[in-house]
Amino acid sequence: MNPDLLVDGDERGELRSSVRRLLRDKAPLVALRDDPAFDRGLWRRLAELGLVGLAVPEKYGGLGQTAAETGVVFEEMGRALYRGPYLSCVGLAVPALLSSGDDAACAELLPAIVAGDCVATLAVSAGREGARNAETRAVAEDGGWLLTGTEPFVLDGADADLILVTAVSGGDPVSGDDRHSVTRHSRALEGRSLYAVRADAPGATRTPAESLDLARAVAAVTLDRAPARLIGTAGAAPPVVARALDTALVGLAMEQAGGASACLEMVVEYTKTRRQFDRVIGSFQAVAHKAVDMLRRVEFSRSAARYAAAALAEDDPEFPVAVRVAAAYCGDAFREVVAETVQLHGGIGFTWEHDTHLYYRRAWSSQQLLGPTDTHYAEVATRIGL
Repeated sequence: MNPDLLVDGDERGELRSSVRRLLRDKAPLVALRDDPAFDRGLWRRLAELGLVGLAVPEKYGGLGQTAAETGVVFEEMGRALYRGPYLSCVGLAVPALLSSGDDAACAELLPAIVAGDCVATLAVSAGREGARNAETRAVAEDGGWLLTGTEPFVLDGADADLILVTAVSGGDPVSGDDRHSVTRHSRALEGRSLYAVRADAPGATRTPAESLDLARAVAAVTLDRAPARLIGTAGAAPPVVARALDTALVGLAMEQAGGASACLEMVVEYTKTRRQFDRVIGSFQAVAHKAVDMLRRVEFSRSAARYAAAALAEDDPEFPVAVRVAAAYCGDAFREVVAETVQLHGGIGFTWEHDTHLYYRRAWSSQQLLGPTDTHYAEVATRIGL
């Protein structure tokens, strides 16, 4: 593996600085408490800067970069708790389209996504481990497809213009009921095909759902004979969705590493200024030890996430294992770091006016977002042949 992918060179360093500055100025954390709505103007600005199409091939209007570059953006997005659909669009929908092998669909759909004119997401309800409602069906009619069913958990489903959905063609619905079974997870997608549905299509209804994470929007999507376009080959959704989920897990791990880093920075700043017994609390051994433990988790998270991103960038054979190791470790580490952040702030992190509770919400919800930790460990065991 190229070691340069594991560290910021000049170009990735400039990319990081630009994204951090833009999010600091245009997406401050206070906005999550005052008005957490999706800012399409900022999304188009991100697209103008090339951030939406970083890893999209140039023939589709993108920049042709790798997961190492998108990883920088994901890390900064996690650090700033960006409210927009970067994970759902760049992390899920775009990889699904690219993995589908459908050049015509990519040529038609990706340029608008890259330009920021179309926000896309992938309904992963049927593909998530433990999905209990994977009942969307597709029926061929008049040379096209009509989808009927409900996807109860769609990232940014209410904000998206295009929703990628997996569905079975006729027959009984397939569902996976055991959240700990990797085999069951695979069966939940058997025979499924990938379809693209316009959010404003007849028969498509989106219902925003309440989310623990104020910076992560979710919605239920109900389809009632909604017209759809087949993406790729019929019945070929399983490997496409599996690849998209692994790619999204890299982005999620980078977000978690960025969020943990932001929490550590808050703790360091607070413990340098908060005084007790005429001393700054950072000078107390117990506080210093906790801060060092947080630093260890942050650095290990960053290393695990960047290694997975580098493996994805080079299509390294270690990627299938590396991504699940990163997913398992970064989720645990972020949750532990943010819990310590609350404690080292003397509990004020639970107050509405403080930023810490925003990271606390993100840490707990992200750890379950694309599968719980034990599922990632089980998948590691399966992928190394245990």
